Amino acid sequence: MISLIRAQLRFRRGRLVATIAAVAVAVASFALLASASRGSQVRVTGTVRDNFRPMYDILVRPPAAGDDDGLIDTDRVSSTYGGISAAQWRRILDIQGVSVAAPVAMVGYVMQTAQITVDLTEYAGGAADGRQVLRLRPTAVGDSGLSSIPDGSQYLYVTPNNLEYIPGDPVVIGKMYTDGDFPKMPEIHEHGPGGVTTVCEHQTGYFENVKPLAPQDRTQARCWSRDPASSANTVGRAQVQLLFPVPLLLAAVDPAQEAKLDGLDGAVTSGAYLPESDQSAGIPVLASGRLDLDQQLHVEIARLGGDAADKTGAGMRLDNAVPYYETMPATALSSRTYTAQEVYPTLLDAIAHPAAAHSLETPRLGTSDIGDWWTTSAMTLTGPGRTAAVVPYNGSEWGKVPHAYPQGRPLPVGLADDPVRSLVRHGVDDSDKDRTFLRGVGVYDPAKVRLGPQLSRSPFDLYAGAEATAADPAAQQALGDRILQPTTGFAGPLGQRPHLLTTLSALPRLQRDPYTDVDAAHGVNSAAPISMVRVRVAGDVGIDAYSQERVRAVADQIHLSTGLRVDVVGGSSAAGVAVQLPPGKYGRPAMAVRENWLRLGVATTIVAAVDRKSLVLAILVLIACALAVGNAASAAVRTRATELGVLACLGWARWRLFALVIGESVTVGAVAGLLGTILALTLSRVLGVPLGADYALLSVPAALLLSGLAALPPAWRATRADPGAAVRPAVALVRHARVPRRVSGLALGNVLRAPGRTVLGAVSLALGTASLTLLLIINLTFRGTVSGTVLGDAITVQVQSTDYIAAALTTLLGAATVADVLYVNIRERSAEFALLGAVGWADAPLARLAAYEALAIGILGATTGSGLALGTAALLSSELSPVSYTTAAIAALAGTVLAVAAAILPVRSLRRLPTARLLAEE
Repeated sequence: MISLIRAQLRFRRGRLVATIAAVAVAVASFALLASASRGSQVRVTGTVRDNFRPMYDILVRPPAAGDDDGLIDTDRVSSTYGGISAAQWRRILDIQGVSVAAPVAMVGYVMQTAQITVDLTEYAGGAADGRQVLRLRPTAVGDSGLSSIPDGSQYLYVTPNNLEYIPGDPVVIGKMYTDGDFPKMPEIHEHGPGGVTTVCEHQTGYFENVKPLAPQDRTQARCWSRDPASSANTVGRAQVQLLFPVPLLLAAVDPAQEAKLDGLDGAVTSGAYLPESDQSAGIPVLASGRLDLDQQLHVEIARLGGDAADKTGAGMRLDNAVPYYETMPATALSSRTYTAQEVYPTLLDAIAHPAAAHSLETPRLGTSDIGDWWTTSAMTLTGPGRTAAVVPYNGSEWGKVPHAYPQGRPLPVGLADDPVRSLVRHGVDDSDKDRTFLRGVGVYDPAKVRLGPQLSRSPFDLYAGAEATAADPAAQQALGDRILQPTTGFAGPLGQRPHLLTTLSALPRLQRDPYTDVDAAHGVNSAAPISMVRVRVAGDVGIDAYSQERVRAVADQIHLSTGLRVDVVGGSSAAGVAVQLPPGKYGRPAMAVRENWLRLGVATTIVAAVDRKSLVLAILVLIACALAVGNAASAAVRTRATELGVLACLGWARWRLFALVIGESVTVGAVAGLLGTILALTLSRVLGVPLGADYALLSVPAALLLSGLAALPPAWRATRADPGAAVRPAVALVRHARVPRRVSGLALGNVLRAPGRTVLGAVSLALGTASLTLLLIINLTFRGTVSGTVLGDAITVQVQSTDYIAAALTTLLGAATVADVLYVNIRERSAEFALLGAVGWADAPLARLAAYEALAIGILGATTGSGLALGTAALLSSELSPVSYTTAAIAALAGTVLAVAAAILPVRSLRRLPTARLLAEE
């Protein structure tokens, strides 16, 4: 038997080479892919382990707090004002296993105002008669330049004549004045060639029914003389002061727990850390050294034309002249731009050095008093597209506002845009009595706070700046590569991160009279002021089951003890979620932006998904290899059917025939295993894939096992054949013959003549098409099995190349199997092809006949594979996008084309058929 096996291997070299090549490629491919997959898994596991534990393990929120399909809405968390009592927080601290329980109480926005001095001296001396009116027109620019909101113009009347300041009567705070005894207000008189005229009257005070955001109520005019002796000049240069209101979000923490959680005390760059207990006046504040606001103040400087200056000099008072100025033409002189970051140091200095006292007459510019503070709701998102709803102001939010623009605390004009958050003012209406102020104790650098691993940082951490990126073509066209950040319009789409931190013990100074609307109905929960508690479990916490069980046990105890909502955030990561924004009134278009929310359980999902994906791809490669080797072995037996029949006639027992086929296949497997090992070693160096020693050592045994298993079906068939039938020509009795009229019909009949072989080729191609299609759908539609999160995107990059290599190889093995099926078909029907050639068929129709057979197998396999991929994708997502169907259609077409291309070599073998000998044998 051994000599017979040796003879078969010697004289059937073509089939031998094809079979050895198939097994060698299969073994080498599996060794390389398994090694690459394991290396990828090691990298993935290392990345996940390094980024598994965030700054805290458990997030505790009020019971009403919800999430959306495993997502925690960043905006809803940062816009929650209270809901957890101090007693509940202390119970959390007392639970065994809790190392840190750091509370956060969102307080609200406090308004701070910076004063910008614009020097106009270089433009103050160009009019022919010496008089002129200069105009400054400010515009608030935000939303990455998409929104431009006009503010009230500021005018400066410049004259060469002497301006005299006439003081008025003193104002008595608290006194009720009548028409007869109302005090005389200060005035400014101009001494010109034509006499003395009153230029303007100084006024201060609070007035009802003033529109705080209307440009006409924010417009003022001032005067300045080039005469150095003018008593009305406060400075020797022509200057105009512009106000830059900046709302800053204030939050309260426990200093000791915050320092223990994230090392905030070590991030202080100037001053001191927050005191644990403080009895001093004012609210102690630790301020961020960085301002994360996208706000600019663009100022256009112009000179009015017409008779604006003459009318003012002739006696038109400035307070009456403003409406007339608004109608005058102007000549542009220059422009200047100021950013929120540029004025922020001024605010920090004012907070660090609070004024001792304030009054209605004393301007509050650059001071740290809290005349009012504001709370806002989260955005209301409706529908499956998460569309933000506009929430119109009802007017009662504003209360009394300072009418004298430079002397009051103006609101940012950004609030004039359509709000998407409800807004509540908590302010002192009648007097300054008992109002409090901010008292800066220090400044910290957010970059120096310990925030945990980069890929698992929470998007609603106190030190994480809010931002959004484009999520649809309209947003991409509008934003380009820029991002959306919060503006001073704090009722807009993005809320700030807290820039000011105080202590929990300081909250009662704000949440009390004389401040209005400081009750639960208006979003101020003084009985339960804490918004969330961040809990860190004692000891090391990893991705292992024991650690996770420890964390879950602590989380259960917190819930049972407090009744609060508890989320385990270990292994979570920021995820981009699309939110539809309505258009703004001042330029921002309607668009979808991608906000960062927190997706729970990303790490465990990643590990499980990577393991499943690697296992599925390895199984697909093995199946494709087994089918390719099985087809090669089966073809080898079929081409020797006559020989095996002769051996059976000579008395060979069935077990000997079985052993002969298995022996030949195992011998081929041993040779192929050695060649596959050499091939794997060579390719590993070329491709840069480290080859595992265990996989290299298993190459030969795997080849032997694969060849032996693949030879079992044909060996079994060899033992079941009738010896007499094996040596007789195959003659079939056809009762109802159907004569095809076209080459395509003849090809379809030929395909159906060997259904098992056709199914084998189609299944092999379907496996490759399905794996490649599914990977494309995942990466194009779902952006990777676990992507869409910060951690998942990093992992997807690591495993993507290995996945595509495996899918491409599976597809190529499927195409090779199709080619082998066609080759065997041609060999078995060589006499038919010879007869067709003898009766006049040219080479082109014969080639077309074989190509049609490949087309039929390709359509069957490729469409089946694409359909299988779509079905699997549908299980992963409730709704498939049009991209999924387009991808599947393109993959099906590509698989079909690949099958037809695989027929090139079998078709070329038609030209080498010995027509005369074949016809003689028939």
